[in-house]
Amino acid sequence: MENIRVMIVDDSTFSIAVLKRMLQKDGIEIVATALNMNEAIKKAQEIKPDLITMDMTLPDGDGIECSKEILKCLHDTKIIAISAMMDEEIIQLARKVGIKGYLQKPVDQTDLDAAIERLFEGEELYGVLKSNFEEAFKESIFSFLKREIGGEVVVEKVEDHPMTTNSSGISVAIGIIGRHDGRLIMDMSEDTALSMTRKILQDEGQQIDEAINFLSEFTNVIAGNACSLLNGLNRSFGLRVSPPTVFRGKDITISIGDIMSESFVIKTDMGDVFMNVGFQKGDVEWI
Repeated sequence: MENIRVMIVDDSTFSIAVLKRMLQKDGIEIVATALNMNEAIKKAQEIKPDLITMDMTLPDGDGIECSKEILKCLHDTKIIAISAMMDEEIIQLARKVGIKGYLQKPVDQTDLDAAIERLFEGEELYGVLKSNFEEAFKESIFSFLKREIGGEVVVEKVEDHPMTTNSSGISVAIGIIGRHDGRLIMDMSEDTALSMTRKILQDEGQQIDEAINFLSEFTNVIAGNACSLLNGLNRSFGLRVSPPTVFRGKDITISIGDIMSESFVIKTDMGDVFMNVGFQKGDVEWI
């Protein structure tokens, strides 16, 4: 996070000292500090910092109004609000004027680092995701199936996969939320889902409803583990999964869409599993 020029705005010299120490620890240059609104506006216009940490309570105004005035002239400057209160009304006002993030005092070093990284990494961060998401999901599904059902597990990439494909019986779609949003689709036949469910639970009495629940949870686990692997590469991804949606029926058409994605067929002793995972570049609107 070098070459980022930061101005700290806070009515407390103690808070300024704490933030300065945290930012300098990451090699960030502190180009100015300000104790009030008028001073902050004047210095910002003169220095044009890349980032401003903005206290929400100032002796001659507030952080919302101060940010609004600064952003009228400095469209490329990013502002992170810092406040002792996590007030929803203030958060909404902050977003409305163009503030990019909101951290609560006492500020955590990890949260501060992650917020700044997410604001400034941009294209580089998306490139890291594009280069690593395929292996993360392949590793996640291979490890799960090898551990839970055993036998032969082979992950084969589908080259030039079509934009649509027919379901084998049960499909699960799960959204991935974060710096860049994504989507995971898992599909298998009812027989394969039932065989896996009975194997994992060691209960031959399991029926199709339990198998559908299994595939839903299976997809959730694969997505969650893969997201953890990717977040481990860079915490700025901030990836997490949303609740799964299940579809049942062989007449269902699975739409891959036009986002950057890869398709795979995972061959097991209990049948094949189809997996498609994709991501699209997102813009940081709020942290």
